[in-house]
Amino acid sequence: MTMRTLRPSKPASGLNPGGSNTPGSAHSPPAEDVVVAGGGLVGKATALALAQVGLRVLLCGVRPAPAAPAQGYGQRVYAFNAASRRFLDSMRVWSQVPHSRVQPVARMQIAADGAALQFDAYAQGVEALAWIAESDALERALDLALQFERGARLVPWGVEQAQFDGAHWELTLADGSVARAGLLLGADGRQSRVRDWAGIGLRSKPYGQTGLVCNVRCAQPHGGTAYQAFTEDGVIALLPLADQDDDHQVSLVWSAPDALATSLCVAGAEGLVPRLQTHLEALGAAHLAPLAAVGEIGAWPLVLQRAHSLVAPGAALLGDAGHVIHPLAGHGLNLGLQDVQALAAVLAGRGEAQAIGDARVLRRYARARAEQVLALELATDGLHRLYAPDLAWLAPLRAFGLTGTNHLSPLKRLLAGYASGLSVMA
Repeated sequence: MTMRTLRPSKPASGLNPGGSNTPGSAHSPPAEDVVVAGGGLVGKATALALAQVGLRVLLCGVRPAPAAPAQGYGQRVYAFNAASRRFLDSMRVWSQVPHSRVQPVARMQIAADGAALQFDAYAQGVEALAWIAESDALERALDLALQFERGARLVPWGVEQAQFDGAHWELTLADGSVARAGLLLGADGRQSRVRDWAGIGLRSKPYGQTGLVCNVRCAQPHGGTAYQAFTEDGVIALLPLADQDDDHQVSLVWSAPDALATSLCVAGAEGLVPRLQTHLEALGAAHLAPLAAVGEIGAWPLVLQRAHSLVAPGAALLGDAGHVIHPLAGHGLNLGLQDVQALAAVLAGRGEAQAIGDARVLRRYARARAEQVLALELATDGLHRLYAPDLAWLAPLRAFGLTGTNHLSPLKRLLAGYASGLSVMA
């Protein structure tokens, strides 16, 4: 497959429907506005959002989303907050995620040291506290939207080499073809090569924990409730999945110490369930028992990671390329999607005389994201430290704080509002 030469476009608002993503032949490097490295969920959302504000985008390293499983759910699911859902809806993506595979979270219970903090969507005056959906389902919806977005061009090859001349990036793709763009975006994950090419440093700290995910069948309905507990075995969360033919399932997300995670992975999904059931009472979810594993265990190392900057000359980072936080708050993907929303707004609103990679434009994006990224990093890392096993002597104080917060309705509304992301993205 070869590439066609594209003329640089002027920023414009609105959609560009009806185009093709298949390149034609070319005799010179394409002149794109933007090249996005990383064809995962955040990369696809970036390409779609920027194409919808009138930019010509080349998305590299695209992988098609897997087909929906005949039964049950995919292994990786996310909790989408209100800001992410509103953004996806504005791109006409959320409506393409099958409603039968989306579970609104009506209640949330966070437990530790014998105390609990409870949130209720009705009490907060909101439709839902979050929405649980599969990563693959969202990617399928993005794939569909990108098929009809003529400003976005998709190729399966990743970027292998990149050089910046002060105004444009010269990019060599894995198939040997060459592209040229005024702005290079890194949506290529925590091991981002764009970050390296742009000369952006990285602060990284391993947590000594492994994230484990597995779908679990429950004997009783979950009632749209999400459960989380801080235990001696790590942070355990059960996220409700939409019922399928009276089959009740939750997605287990377990941030386990590395040694325990290794033994659980060796035991397999069936061996994991008995250990999980010992924590059901602490979770406040004993009524869901007995449990049974559905599918296999997924595992990945947990780190705290933040790039020294989200921007560099002619380049910007989004999602895990720029920041990785502990999953205990379930906000990693939401941060990435809100990166996309902020960048699209900044690029769409730049002056006509400003180049797409103008440093002043990119600094506006970095400033727009600084507060929320830092706040969630400090909050998640602080909670991880607070509930560390060597601080067990703090249990009475922690329980007092959790119970007190649960009885302070104004504080709970403030916490729920910030978690929704709407106050940050307004």
